[in-house]
Amino acid sequence: MNKKGIFFTFAAIALATIIILSFNVYNDYRLKDKMEVIEIRVTTMNDFVKDLENDIGNAIFISGFRSLLSMEDYMMTYKQFFNELGAPTSSAAFSDAFLKGTINSPSELTDRMSLMENNTFINWTERMKVEANKTDISLEFNIDSVTIGQSEPWMVDVTVQLDIVVRDKKNTASWIINNKDYIKKINISGFIDPLYLVNNDGLVNNSITITTVPNFDDEDDLNLHLINSYYIEHSDAPTYLMRFENDLGASSNGIESLVNVQEIIDVGGATTSRSVVDYIYFGSGSVTDCKVKTPSYDWFRLDTATHIDFYNAECD
Repeated sequence: MNKKGIFFTFAAIALATIIILSFNVYNDYRLKDKMEVIEIRVTTMNDFVKDLENDIGNAIFISGFRSLLSMEDYMMTYKQFFNELGAPTSSAAFSDAFLKGTINSPSELTDRMSLMENNTFINWTERMKVEANKTDISLEFNIDSVTIGQSEPWMVDVTVQLDIVVRDKKNTASWIINNKDYIKKINISGFIDPLYLVNNDGLVNNSITITTVPNFDDEDDLNLHLINSYYIEHSDAPTYLMRFENDLGASSNGIESLVNVQEIIDVGGATTSRSVVDYIYFGSGSVTDCKVKTPSYDWFRLDTATHIDFYNAECD
């Protein structure tokens, strides 16, 4: 009996050991499978966040580009600068167009901008939420601010500060991004100069084209630059964005053109006898100028303090 008892005891211990080992192996495999699922899910979400952040730049560019064009359309319609006669500031107009597709008019009505139809930044965030939902991801955006500025003459910087929360609907993982600035540059070449949009009743507009003239060694260089109203950098001139509010002050990122007054004459517009540097010609400040010797046009005048020397010209 004692031998049988010992045998059964050992058998029971062996069986218990096998059961425990089998259970542990099963748990290890189950835990390994779970970890693999979590790893795949985390990798998927990480790739989603990377793609999302890359796409944010594209969305800012598209909405920003169309917002600037919408501001031009607004000025063509009302023939006035921003921040004048009840019009919003240029920064407020840009932000409203960028986010909501609207700009408040001087009559306190809200104009819907056709170029922004389904192309606002908020439209894009809503589309991203739908795409995220298809893969069981919860996506939330909070737009802290939208600002525009210029850190160089030929580019507008659009900055969008965002809070982003990305969560797996099964609470596997989450990403939280707070107060991050996303910046996209927009080249201003091809946009219409706001100064021309309002002055002379917009009869003659001028698209921003960087000059092809490397210097002004002879009259042909200056004539080409003048007739085409090309743009050149100048620290006494206002920036592209300053021109939306008729701010004719100086900026280290300033640009200027020479007004081809003949075009205004040809369409029957009113002209004035003063330096044809755009911010001077369309301004009201007092400057000393003279008729340029070559190229010789009756209306071609430059101010003597700065631009006669800058364009390597001579007074007649």
